[in-house]
Amino acid sequence: MTFTPIRMQIVLSAEPDRVFEALTDANALRAWFSEYAEIDLTQNRYDFWGRFTPTAPDREAGKHTIVDHVSGELLTFRWRAGEYDTRVTFRLHPHNKGTLLTLRHVPDGGVGSETGVAEDFWFLSLENLRRYLDGKASDARIDFTNAMRGDIHHETEIDAPAHRVWQVLTDPDELNRWIATQADVHLEKDGLYSLGWIQDGTDYSATKIVDIVPDQKLALENPPGMSENPTVVTWEMKENNGKTWLTFTHSGFEADQDVSGLYTGWRNFVNWVRSVADYGAAWYPPIAVLNPGMGYPASMYSAQDQIVEELRETA
Repeated sequence: MTFTPIRMQIVLSAEPDRVFEALTDANALRAWFSEYAEIDLTQNRYDFWGRFTPTAPDREAGKHTIVDHVSGELLTFRWRAGEYDTRVTFRLHPHNKGTLLTLRHVPDGGVGSETGVAEDFWFLSLENLRRYLDGKASDARIDFTNAMRGDIHHETEIDAPAHRVWQVLTDPDELNRWIATQADVHLEKDGLYSLGWIQDGTDYSATKIVDIVPDQKLALENPPGMSENPTVVTWEMKENNGKTWLTFTHSGFEADQDVSGLYTGWRNFVNWVRSVADYGAAWYPPIAVLNPGMGYPASMYSAQDQIVEELRETA
């Protein structure tokens, strides 16, 4: 299996020294990245492990070696993820009054894991890092000890009223910021809800609205494809004191059906809904050098010309 390199960038509000600290302080890492962490730059140790790390490594399997580091500028470490040898590099560049962080996750020996899982993991992690640096909740994690079979369920609290969350889920312009390529939404029972993920003339994202209660519930029926039978995506909102508890469910799968390919991606999208609602117009997703496939928002496609030169290099 060939590992397709992951190349991303994100602009953070904190200055490079503070970002570097968030990357290299064990307490900080436990707040936004891993369940456990022990770091010693003087000994070139960058250890993280536990249920929030892909393959859920134990302490021994969570040992990683720092290849290079420059305070406030650079961190590179080797990551033995299961049977795969990889290398992760963060570079920090001053940007306005903050930092442009670039991430490169590449094979260190020629093979690696499936790109989709690694990409979704890093999307989720970089958003957690942004939120951590901004003093917001950074608790969106994947429990990799979960079997990830059957129906998918995610929850989050959003620091915004339900009406704002509803806008993020239903307004085409908002959808194009975090999930849709070209959203087309008819807000009515049995109406079309399409994310515009079109390949070879077929809209693979076209769904039907089967239940709609503004500011409370939106349920969408997916035609057979991911499963032998139709599946249903349901968003439910409950507001309390100006905040919203958002519950996401993707149901209709067989109890033993492997849904790991969807599970991490949906967790990331739920987290992006939270950030779009929290940050408002200031939010945009991390920009990735896009791998072949569908499922990227229009905002990421339109920002490809912003990718820095170091990420355009494939080596």
